[in-house]
Amino acid sequence: MKILVKQLGGPPPGYRWQVLSEDSVHAEAGKILSRPEHFAHVKEQVEELAREFEPSSPEGTLDIKSIESYYELRDRSGILGGLNIRLFFGIHHDSQSIVLLGLIQKQNNGNTPLGDKVRMRRRWRDCLKELESDNS
Repeated sequence: MKILVKQLGGPPPGYRWQVLSEDSVHAEAGKILSRPEHFAHVKEQVEELAREFEPSSPEGTLDIKSIESYYELRDRSGILGGLNIRLFFGIHHDSQSIVLLGLIQKQNNGNTPLGDKVRMRRRWRDCLKELESDNS
């Protein structure tokens, strides 16, 4: 996993959470976020999430939904030009980490497709194993 945001880094007062990324997230983002301003927008949202006291229920403007044991950040506005994206992440409280699991483009506003849920569930399980082995 890659560290994208370091805890206490960034502009004052710093980030409350570190943000880690599962290896395939960057490749998925490259296929969906075609313009530099799309990447910048998603990066800003991730940084906003890292500033929250509790990322699963942010106090700001982020739209977060719980799915099984992980979450999705939902966005479809403004700078994305109508792209309907979902950024999946898990929260590991012991290491004060937000782990990015994947990014998809939804074609509708219905439920998250089952195949995407299964893939994110597997990634989260694998990430938890890695995080737990790092803490032992």
